[in-house]
Amino acid sequence: MKPSEWPLRFVPQRSPPLWQAVLVTLAAFAGAVLIRALLLGFANATSISATYFPAFILATLYAGPRWGWGSLVFIMVAGYLQTNSVTSTLSRDAVILQFGLSGAATVLVAQVLRETLLRLEESKAAEAKVQADLIATEARFRTLADSAPVLMWVSKLDGSREFVNRAYLDFLGLDYDEAIKFDWRGMIHPDDLHRIAAEEAKSLADGGDFIWEARYRSSTGEHPWIRSISQRRYAPNGELAGYIGVGYDVSDAKRAQADLTRINDLLAERVQAALAERDLAEAALRRAQKLEAVGQLTGGVAHDFNNLLTVIIGALDLMLRHPGDAARRERMIEAALGAAKRGERLTQQLLAFSRRQALKPELVLIDELLAESEPLLRRAVGEAVTLAIEPVGGGAVCNIDPSQFEAAVMNLVVNARDATPPGGSIRVETHPCVLKAGEAEDAPAGDYLCVSVHDTGAGMDDDTASRVFEPFFTTKEPGRGTGLGLSQVYGFARQSGGAALVESAPGKGATLRIYLPLAEAVAGRPAAPPEAQAMAHGPPRRVLLVEDDASVGEMVEAMLADLGHEVLRAEAAAPAIEILGRKDRIDLMLTDLIMPGGMNGVELAHAAVALRPGLPVILTSGYTGETLGAAAQAPWPLLTKPYPAEALAAVIDAVMGKAPATV
Repeated sequence: MKPSEWPLRFVPQRSPPLWQAVLVTLAAFAGAVLIRALLLGFANATSISATYFPAFILATLYAGPRWGWGSLVFIMVAGYLQTNSVTSTLSRDAVILQFGLSGAATVLVAQVLRETLLRLEESKAAEAKVQADLIATEARFRTLADSAPVLMWVSKLDGSREFVNRAYLDFLGLDYDEAIKFDWRGMIHPDDLHRIAAEEAKSLADGGDFIWEARYRSSTGEHPWIRSISQRRYAPNGELAGYIGVGYDVSDAKRAQADLTRINDLLAERVQAALAERDLAEAALRRAQKLEAVGQLTGGVAHDFNNLLTVIIGALDLMLRHPGDAARRERMIEAALGAAKRGERLTQQLLAFSRRQALKPELVLIDELLAESEPLLRRAVGEAVTLAIEPVGGGAVCNIDPSQFEAAVMNLVVNARDATPPGGSIRVETHPCVLKAGEAEDAPAGDYLCVSVHDTGAGMDDDTASRVFEPFFTTKEPGRGTGLGLSQVYGFARQSGGAALVESAPGKGATLRIYLPLAEAVAGRPAAPPEAQAMAHGPPRRVLLVEDDASVGEMVEAMLADLGHEVLRAEAAAPAIEILGRKDRIDLMLTDLIMPGGMNGVELAHAAVALRPGLPVILTSGYTGETLGAAAQAPWPLLTKPYPAEALAAVIDAVMGKAPATV
């Protein structure tokens, strides 16, 4: 303790015990009396004088203010009672009053001094306590920081460190003073330095905290991944003082992330491989299903055509065996022609399913067309089943082939009739609708007219319903159906730009719907074309016949010769162009649509017209395939195979300007 602080050692911080107060007060006054006795003699030792003031001060300081004030009162009373207590020219009362005022001032000053000393002592004690708490807090913080398994630091605004913990020192392998001055940028892996510098600049510009991950060189020479987070710290005045941060090793997390990425990549590869295997399996399944469908199709075609060929071959054989039997020959010719026409219808049904038939679309009012077909439909249904036709399409117009539409509706009604028991009902209705994309197979979104045929038959399960449009698939007993009726409906709907759907369940009947795109124009029902009939044909023509099939060529040449025409033959486009290049007269060219040599009939027709402007051309084909679109857009008529001589004569007369074409 400093000498100036010694008096504080004797100033009690609270009121002392009574005996201590009495002892201090008596000692103070005894000293005052002794001093006065030595100065003025023992006779005047107890008289009132200023020598009591130090006693008042000591009593107030060390015994307490009440002892100082009590001592003052006691001395004044004692001095008033003593006759020789005053040694002054003034009166005794004046001296006592003056002594009382001076003593009171002395006690008051001593009291203030005591309180000041006590406050100073309390301040010293509080300061010492704060200092001790600060030292303890710093010790706890350092113990905590040094015990933490993460790097910790406190930095200034310029980035230099004010404090680092034990983990920081161990990571660098330096002592405290060296670690404080060490530049942390020298620890960053070269591959991460540029990125971290950019992130630091961005954080400074944004005024945010620093959070980044980088590889830092440790004392072992390794470069573990450290994630560091530095937050701002502020001085008591609110100004930014620097940063406090922590860093911890995330190498395991990085390795786990890398392993997870590799696992994800491996999983993705395996998923892709599995998907590829699934696609291959699905493709194989589709191929198998296609092969099964092709097998069923070819089997059905072979069965029906073998039946037809049996009739034709048998009829021809009988005519060869009995050439002189005119009656038998007539019957056999009719049987062969009937079988041939059945073969023609079978071919048209197959083409309809494959959407390769040559349609002749027209703008027609569907409800009117359906009303015209109603009598025929009722005759097909018979009396055992009720037929109701509810056309509510209004003025809906579709651009379709009317004859193919009538055939499709007839197929639907006949199929419903066969599925409906006696007493049941069939309902045919039409109504406009809107299809969304993907709602009906590949039909595009838009406005459609739905033609639906509903029956009250036994219905079908899902497996049967999924196959109703397959050619030659039928649930009827042998001899009651070919299995081509619904496939014709399907092909007609798809080729007309729409779709065909079936809805059925066991015990709930079946509903088959045809969706046909609506057209904007209003149309009336065109007049039916006149029937081809034998007529007096025009003058003989010189016809260039281009046909690659020798048998067909010979038959058509014979038909043309029978009509009185002269025929020039060519088996492909190249020899035909060679003939056209000559100066010989040619009145008409009749060419097959599909031929070998790389040029089809439409292209040959264009070349022929270029060589001979105005040359009449007739296209003919039994299967148009990919050239259907070109044939439909061509300005020349298309005569479909097979055709009789009357049809050939009619189209020749129409082309040559004598009569309208009927085929």
